[in-house]
Parts: sequence; C-alpha cells; structure tokens
Amino acid sequence: MRVALLPALLAALLLLPCSAAADEALADLVERVAPSVVNLHTSGVRQPRDYWDSVFGGSRRWESLGSGFVVDREQRLVVTNAHVVGQASEILVMDHEGRVFEAELVGADAAIDLALLRVRELDLPAVALGRSRGLRVGEDVFAVGNPYGHGHTVTRGILSARSRQLGRASFDLFLQTDAAINPGSSGGPLFDAEGRVVGVATAVDGRGEAIAFAMPVELVIGALPSLEAGKRVDPGWPGLRLEEIRGGALQVAAVYDQGPADRAGLAVGDRVVSVDGTPVRGRAAWLESFGVAFPGDERTLLVTRKGKEVVRRITLEAREDWALRVAGRMVEIEGMYVAVRSLAPDMADRLGLSGGVQVVQATRGAFFRAGDVVLEVNGTPTGSPRDMVTACDGALQKRSLTAIVYREGGAVRIHRRW
Repeated sequence: MRVALLPALLAALLLLPCSAAADEALADLVERVAPSVVNLHTSGVRQPRDYWDSVFGGSRRWESLGSGFVVDREQRLVVTNAHVVGQASEILVMDHEGRVFEAELVGADAAIDLALLRVRELDLPAVALGRSRGLRVGEDVFAVGNPYGHGHTVTRGILSARSRQLGRASFDLFLQTDAAINPGSSGGPLFDAEGRVVGVATAVDGRGEAIAFAMPVELVIGALPSLEAGKRVDPGWPGLRLEEIRGGALQVAAVYDQGPADRAGLAVGDRVVSVDGTPVRGRAAWLESFGVAFPGDERTLLVTRKGKEVVRRITLEAREDWALRVAGRMVEIEGMYVAVRSLAPDMADRLGLSGGVQVVQATRGAFFRAGDVVLEVNGTPTGSPRDMVTACDGALQKRSLTAIVYREGGAVRIHRRW
C-alpha cells in the first residue's frame, strides 16, 4: 500500500514549486492591476410612483455599492455597470488607498448595462483591455471588486462557459466564471492570466454557488465612443431571422426589406455554414461566432443555396435606423398624449401580427402605454399612424374610446369614457 502511494506523493511534491510560482505570479499581477480598480458608493432619492405611494411612502433615499475600473488615465474615465449608478444624485469613488473623490456621469445605457464616469481628481493607471474571444473555457481568470462594501477584494477562478444568455440586455452574450462575484463587485473587471481585462462583472445566479457572469470586454471597447458622447449604444443588426432545422442547421427564415441582409443578397431558405470562417451549427454557435457587433461592423457568411455554396458579406446597422426608414418617424397624437409609428416588419414577424401601430412614447394621462401595439380604435383598423390619428380624432369628439391593443404577449381591450 505504501509503495502504491509513493508515485502519487512524489508527483504532488514535484508540483508544489510550480503551484507556488503560479501563486506568486498572480500576486504580482494583482499588485500591478489593483490600482486601476475603484470602489463606488452611489446614492439618490427615489420619487413616489403614484399618489398613494406619496401619502404612505414619500421620497426615500437609497444607496448602492459597486466597482469600476479606469479605462483612460488622461481623460480620467471609469467604466462600471449602469445598474450601479442608476439615477444616482451622488457618485463617490474610492481608490485602493482609501481616498474618496466625486464622480460625474458621462454616459450610461441601461439596455447594455454600461456606464462611463469621469473623476477629475483621479490619477490612476488605466487597465489593459484584452480580448474575450480568444479566451478558452478552463483558462484562469480573476476578479477585483468591492463585495458587500469590504473594499478591494481579489477572487480567482476559471472561465466556466461562454455565450450565456441571461435575457437581461440587448447584448445578451455573457461569460460565465466561478470566480466569486458578490453584491458590490458589479462593474468591476474580470482579468485573464496576463492581467488584461476580458470582461465586466455583472450578475450572479443566486440558485447556486460560484456561478457568476461578466459581459465581454469587446462590448466595452465598442460602446466607449457612444458612452463618451452621451449617446445610446446600438448593437449591430443583420436584418434577418434564423430558424433551427434538422440537426441544428440554421436556415434563413426571413430577410427584412432594405435591411443589411437584404442589401447583401441573402435569401429565405439559405442555410448558414459559417460566419467569418467559423462553422455554425445551432443558435449558441451563431451567437458565439457572430460575437459582439456594432453598426458598421462586417461579417462574412458562407451559406448553401440550392446545393451550392454562396459567400455574402453583411455590413451591420442599428435596428432603430432601419426601422426609421421602413416604419417612418414618430407621429404625435394630440389629446392622446402619445407618439406612434408603424410597426416595424421584424417586430410584426416576431409578435405574429399582420400590422398595427406601435406606441413609442406615452406621457402621464395617456390611454396607452409605451410598447403597446394598437390594432384597432373604435372599430377602425389602425394599419398606419394616419389611420390612428383619424380614429383618435373621432374618439376625442365622441369622448369615448374602445381600442384593441397587443400588450405583454396578448390582445387587450381598452375602454375609456370622459
């Protein structure tokens, strides 16, 4: 028995120096990158949601903790999650030495959960931005954050999985890691073994342990120009809809008129073989090969059409820009406190509707909600904003409105008299 254990014992002893060297290397990396990571303390006042809330609750002060990292030393710019800053009236940044500074919000986009801050008195080194696409499952990663407000904390793990979909952002393509990420660490960096940022710590799965998620650093790189300009960050949209058929093959189910795929010459029935040379089979493979994309980015698709291979190069654009072309601009309807436009074809396709008018904006007192698709007003089908304007004018004169709208997954009847 002792003889059998000897080889294993010797192997373990031989590994000890390597393990110690790896730990020392990590400690050196942490010393180098930690000064680029900051802790955030944000606060604000939550306003009453309605009359009864104002009577029984009133305005309530809230506080939040988070993390961030310096991306531009000269401009004093810090990246974090948008949900960390929210509607904060005060944002304080604390560096690794415990110094506290006031920060100003440069830009934020809740749809991608990223925010950019400027801390004018902060003079810290910027992180090195790496690439998440080259990172393999099983490779070492580590995170630096501010869990539960304890201050700078380092956690170590591996990349557990790629291309996780959480259904919580317009860029729904997350890295999964077992490096511990707890409340207060959101917005902090996830580093690779070279000390380069490969992701932004964003979420955890509370149903288990060591299941955390980070958005890919490519999203940060692509979003920075828009955030710095205070603009919304638009994802790159290919202008098509795919369906999975036998064996996980992906087939083009719809090509939207005047969209990127239409201009590139793709057609319904084309079967996707690869994206930029990466074979594609199944939705997860499509998302991984397509990657984080922005308007103006290009992708080369190899498809089969009637048994022949065809190469098409797509230049992506913002879906909203396309929708403005095909669905038209917003039309305000006086007296209804709403702005509407024609339902874009891709949304009609996704909702299974043949048409309708989408409510883009709705102010207080409106009969409709933003996001509603109005199908009929007082018995008149609303196939266009002009139809809805006419029908609403009649409703205002009669002081009675009965509408059929598509809301939250189903048709709803609305009736109002005044």
